[in-house]
Amino acid sequence: RLTCRVVGLEDATHDIKRVRLSIESGGPFDFSAGQFASVTFAGCAPRDYSMANLPGDSILEFHVRRSVGGTVSAYVAEMLKIGDSVRVEGPFGTSYLRESHRGPIVAVAGGSGLAPIKSIVERALAQKLPQQIHLYFGVRSVRDLYLHDHFAALAKAHDTLHFTPVLSEAANGGYRTGLVHETVAQDFDELDGCKAYLAGPPAMVEAATKLFERRGMRRIDIHADAFYTAAEMAQAGKKT
Repeated sequence: RLTCRVVGLEDATHDIKRVRLSIESGGPFDFSAGQFASVTFAGCAPRDYSMANLPGDSILEFHVRRSVGGTVSAYVAEMLKIGDSVRVEGPFGTSYLRESHRGPIVAVAGGSGLAPIKSIVERALAQKLPQQIHLYFGVRSVRDLYLHDHFAALAKAHDTLHFTPVLSEAANGGYRTGLVHETVAQDFDELDGCKAYLAGPPAMVEAATKLFERRGMRRIDIHADAFYTAAEMAQAGKKT
């Protein structure tokens, strides 16, 4: 259980905030790349957000997308400010980087699901894991892309990293288009021996899981933690 303070707050896109927190007490915070925490902002109910930073970093980073009917994400978008106190509890989740695996990595992010994928990819590079890493980032349009230059630079600096942004609703600037999991399937006829790390909308995660299994990936090699927005929870009749 950590007490943290907001030290960074910026617009990643029109609907995603990058929130950076310094740990004031309760640290250090040990987690595996890809895990998430329960985060409580002042006057709000706790919500789960994935760490986007590397394990061991003194600053925690979360990507908070404003969702329809989401009171917490609305608070972050409109009210949160530098210096605010935030409680963090964790880590949680089983979709973390398996550092002993030596087969290719297929990392697929949708929207703010880039947060845990960022941590996983950067950890794999920091640990100098030898395998090829294929990072696919699926968004609707160009305005939903963020950290593009960051990952393009990482891919240029590391021969093992391949970065592919995918736009589902617009073709612009030479980007690939379509559904992100189908783009992966266009590039790989066979996925046996690979590990997949998936993060993003539940529909994307479910579709990718089914497609990757059809391409030979074992179910135990597909890692994802399910996140639902308030609207998705209500629609599915789930308890919040």
